[in-house]
Amino acid sequence: CNDEDGNSDALKIQAPIGSLAHEYSLSMLIEDRVGPDESGFYPFPRSRALYAFSEGGLFSMTAGSDSGMTLIDVVNTYKKIMGNVPELVAIYYTSRMLKHLESLHQDGKVLHCDVKADNWVLTSSSKDRNHSGTGDIGGADLMLVDFGRSIDLEKVAHRGSNPLQAQFKGSIAAEDMECGSMRKGKSWGLDLDFFGLAASSFILLFGSHMEVVEDKRTSKWRLQKSFRRYWQRELWRSLFDALLNFDPSSDDYCLGDIRNAFDEYIDGKQRRREVSTHLNQLYTHLPKKR
Repeated sequence: CNDEDGNSDALKIQAPIGSLAHEYSLSMLIEDRVGPDESGFYPFPRSRALYAFSEGGLFSMTAGSDSGMTLIDVVNTYKKIMGNVPELVAIYYTSRMLKHLESLHQDGKVLHCDVKADNWVLTSSSKDRNHSGTGDIGGADLMLVDFGRSIDLEKVAHRGSNPLQAQFKGSIAAEDMECGSMRKGKSWGLDLDFFGLAASSFILLFGSHMEVVEDKRTSKWRLQKSFRRYWQRELWRSLFDALLNFDPSSDDYCLGDIRNAFDEYIDGKQRRREVSTHLNQLYTHLPKKR
């Protein structure tokens, strides 16, 4: 649906009401802590209203787009038109995910707990409008949605401690989305969101769900699949190695450095213009409605 200014809104209905009230309050909290980026883009839903009834509830929020298309739809669309997502498009969207998740953690002090490709909704922003026009293209940016499992890290952190080092016990993820710590029954934290980001990038790059194995020699987690020889293997290797093996007790937050490496690649050799061309092509093939 659309508001009086023509902006898209989304309605989430649950019966019983379940986590809707939690999601509503977390969305307002994030909005208080996280401002729009330098271009004015805000990468999370804004709460509109919550209606609670005895049978269930309704949560109204801003939507990324009228279509509600996600990164899964990007993968499926490219499979129809050319087989695979172009590597440059995967690099571009990975850069956007890194930026937005860093903002959620560093500024919002919130752990999402359900980062996956179908929770990244395609939207548009004014980013790089003067550079390459990508801001005018549908699907040029991403909105992270579905905060029903999210945790306010400031609320649970011990007084005087770093909220980003808060840790938890137990499994709250589907088996194939458990981070390494969770699979071993250890305490987990930011590494759960990092694993979800890795899985989101993986499906863009490979077109399938991510499977990981533990190297018995190094005790590090790695991908089961190998990178193609013509890909930017060092770029991807650094991403997956860092995201799959992050120590949740560490204060060495790594997303900013990884994103800088991705952005440096995109900024070289007029690749941003090439990104714009790819996104224009993608948008013409994406379904306009579900």
